[in-house]
Amino acid sequence: MTRTSGLPLGVWIIIIFHIFSLVIWFFGQSVAVVDYDKVASWGLQDPRALVDPTIVEVNRAIGLTDTIVMLPLFIVAVIGLFRRRFYGAIASWLAFGMTLYWPVMFWCSQYFYSAAGINHAPTQLSTIIIPGALFLIACWGSWYLGRNRGLFNEHSDGR
Repeated sequence: MTRTSGLPLGVWIIIIFHIFSLVIWFFGQSVAVVDYDKVASWGLQDPRALVDPTIVEVNRAIGLTDTIVMLPLFIVAVIGLFRRRFYGAIASWLAFGMTLYWPVMFWCSQYFYSAAGINHAPTQLSTIIIPGALFLIACWGSWYLGRNRGLFNEHSDGR
């Protein structure tokens, strides 16, 4: 039997963050694989007219990779955290690791695109603040789960 009642607020915040991330990554990354221009019109990808054609294809490849790797991690993290299983914390740490990685990769790519004179979408304040906020949430969530890892059972049978 799983014990979901009494989950601390911090775990609920992390679960909600993972669900939010799952939805945003699905629409921003997975849908971009099949209809990049639609996703760009929603503001979740750079418009094709503002970037080098190679960047569009790299973004689509990243979208497919995120679909294969990230979406399952978010799902496993949510289920595991909700059920108070240690595998949920592990999947959450993995998802947070990627959440830490992609803003840094994005910021570095913006720098290198500019330095190389590659046509790319201009850097907006939101492209600094939003990834920064996600980075900070991932740092906090990783710390929180590490500090509270005793909340989670290591065995799937509840022992």
